[in-house]
Amino acid sequence: MEHRLRPLSRRGIFTAAAAGVTTATLAACTKKKESGGSGSGGGTEDLDVIVIGAGVAGLATARELTDGGKKVVVVEARDRIGGRMFTDHASMSVPIEFGCQVIHGAKASTWDLVHKQKLKTHQLTTVATRKQPGGSWERSERQDGGLWDQPPGAVLPEYKNYRVIGGYDQVLAPLADKLSIRLNTVVKRVEYSPTGVVVNAERQGRPVTYKARAVVVAVPVPVLAADTIEFAPPLPAKKVEAFKAVPQDPTMKVLLEFDHPVIPEDADVVQDAAVPWWLVNGSKGEPGYKGQIFVVVADSPEDTERLLALPRERRHKEVLDVIRHITGDPKLRPVKVAEHEWAKDPFARGALSPYDVPDADVIYEPNGDTLYWAGIITESVDTSRDHGRKVAAQVLKQLGGR
Repeated sequence: MEHRLRPLSRRGIFTAAAAGVTTATLAACTKKKESGGSGSGGGTEDLDVIVIGAGVAGLATARELTDGGKKVVVVEARDRIGGRMFTDHASMSVPIEFGCQVIHGAKASTWDLVHKQKLKTHQLTTVATRKQPGGSWERSERQDGGLWDQPPGAVLPEYKNYRVIGGYDQVLAPLADKLSIRLNTVVKRVEYSPTGVVVNAERQGRPVTYKARAVVVAVPVPVLAADTIEFAPPLPAKKVEAFKAVPQDPTMKVLLEFDHPVIPEDADVVQDAAVPWWLVNGSKGEPGYKGQIFVVVADSPEDTERLLALPRERRHKEVLDVIRHITGDPKLRPVKVAEHEWAKDPFARGALSPYDVPDADVIYEPNGDTLYWAGIITESVDTSRDHGRKVAAQVLKQLGGR
């Protein structure tokens, strides 16, 4: 049977929808004084808008509303901002991406955030293949870098992929700058009416309440489908059904660090006809780094489900065995292994968002003039930001603003 090398798939590069992460570089963005909430469910200071979720869509919404002169509070369940953009600065020798991996294309709206901070990027172009373990490596220049799965021979030159050197999360700093963000605050109930909204939440086991003229919900659709947030009055049945109908592909992404290069140092992606997985060089371009980090993503939902059903240690061993096969080194050992299991994350309940949802209009339709939805099914960082800005414009028009 002939094995054909596959174009770089959306799953393969793990775009992981609207998300981000907190780091030391972002600490100043989230240390604004805690205000706008009470500990007993009583009154609060006047707010214009509450944004639920500090992923890219939520931050983009809050940024536009704040710049438009509105008083905004962002409520985030995690101890960090960004959601499914999760740059880890602690687990390995250089920053790694548990979630969103790259900027898609030269036209992505993310670029102004990159340029504003003078960040460096690396374009993923070089593919290394070898037909048998121990054989010579063959290199080719990848020109598709497509955001979606493409049929054999399809080429999308406009969709080249770029990794942000030093961590993707750096693009969040301009979005989060001086916003009022409440971390570790889990929303339990949203009450909405023509006169305003009340958001009931918990922070470290204590109830907190926020009141405002409007609320924007910017959490992943699997969280909404799981009914973890109560809405009063209940949402229309067609919207709830649309939440639950959105398909969720399982995703496995394991990162392994080696203290020396185990594939050609100039390679961005490794392909092996016998291995239906994607292996990406997650450290190429990091200045002064002498090791190498492999990002391993299972390419099919079936294989992903099988791997996720294994105990963590067995799953990591199977991933290592694949790398040993590809490199031809049966004794190869990583110095560190890391993984974030998105399906078990209660504030994500999955990693990838679908890029084609038939009932998107139903999902995003505002409920009256006070309850809005931003980025809950967007499939990439730039589309999440774009949608957050779009929703912010709707809210500003309704509340009165620029």
